[in-house]
Amino acid sequence: MLGNIRKTNEIVDAPIFKFIKPGGNDSLSDMSGIDLQDLLYYVENYYLELRNRLGFDDKVTFGLELEFEKAFKKRIEQKLEEYQLDDSWRLRGDGSLCRGAEINSPILTDASDSWCQLKTVCQIVQQHASIDKSSGGHIHIGTQVLGNKTESWKNFIKLWSVYENIIYRFVYGDYLNARSSMLKYARPLAKQFWSDYQEMLECDSLTLRGIVSKISHERYQAVNFNNVSDFDRFQSENTIEFRCPNGTLEPVIWQNNVNLFVHLLQYSKSARYDDDMVQRRRIINKNDYSSLTFYGEIYLQQALELCDMIFTNNFDKVYFLRQYLKSFEIGNKELAKPKLFVKK
Repeated sequence: MLGNIRKTNEIVDAPIFKFIKPGGNDSLSDMSGIDLQDLLYYVENYYLELRNRLGFDDKVTFGLELEFEKAFKKRIEQKLEEYQLDDSWRLRGDGSLCRGAEINSPILTDASDSWCQLKTVCQIVQQHASIDKSSGGHIHIGTQVLGNKTESWKNFIKLWSVYENIIYRFVYGDYLNARSSMLKYARPLAKQFWSDYQEMLECDSLTLRGIVSKISHERYQAVNFNNVSDFDRFQSENTIEFRCPNGTLEPVIWQNNVNLFVHLLQYSKSARYDDDMVQRRRIINKNDYSSLTFYGEIYLQQALELCDMIFTNNFDKVYFLRQYLKSFEIGNKELAKPKLFVKK
C-alpha cells in the first residue's frame, strides 16, 4: 500500500496560522519590530509535513531524478516491483556517482497519488541506500509552465540572476551547504544570466529559439535548457531542468522544491511580475553575493521579498521560509545538517 498523506486542511492547526491566516496573503517583507520577531519565532517552531496537493492545475507537469549512493540495487528493484512502481519509477545507473544509482519518476502532476508514490519511493531508498556529497535532486518542469512568450523567459532569467543566492540556500534542503559536486554538475548562473539578459535588451528581434540558445551554455549548470527542443508548441516532453537541489530522501523537501520552481516559472509569466522590485534588489546587491561562497548565508529581507513576490498565500510562504531559514543555522562542514524542520 502506498503511504498516506494528511490533507492540507489537517496540518494548519498551529500557532503560526493563528498569527497569519494560511489562506491570506500578508506582505511579510513589510513586517518589522515585534511583528517580524513573532513571525520568525512561529516559523522556526513549525514543522513541515507532506501536503496532499500543492494547488497546481493538471497542465503543470514535472519529473524527478533521485540520486543516491551505497545502493543495494537488487533490493530496491524488488521493492519497486512489490509496490508495482517498477514500470514507472525507473532505477538506473549514474556516471556521476561512485557506487550509487538514481530513480527517474514518470511525468507527474500535482495529484495525491503522485506524492504518495514519491513518499513510498523515498521510504524504499532510505532502507537500502543513502545520500552523500555527490547526490543531486534534479527536477524537470514542463516548458508549458513558463510558456512561449519571450518576455516571460527574459523575466525568469532576470529573476533568477537576482535571487539565485536565496534559491540555492533553499534547495540545499535538509543540508546547510552545497554538495561538493555542485560546481561541477550544477554551477551557479547569476552573473552569466545577468550578462545574457543585458545582451537580450539590445536585440528587439530575438526569438524564443534565440533566447534558449543564448542561455544554454552547457548542461551542467543550475538550470539546464538542453531538453527544450520543440518551439512550435511547448509541452511536458520539453523540460526545464533544475539541477541545483541537493539530493534528499525526504519527500517534503522534494515537494517544497517543486513548489518553488513552479512558482518561479509561473510568476515570470504573470501580470504580477514586479520588474521594479527585481531591479531595486539588483542595485542593492550589486552582484556582490553571486558566488557559491556566499549562498549558505541568510539574507532575510531578500528572502522575504522573493517569498512575497512569487507566492500568493501565507501557507506557501511559511513552507518556503521554514526550509530557507533552517532555524537560522549556517555551516561550512560538508553534509552538515540543520536541526530537524520536517515533522516525523
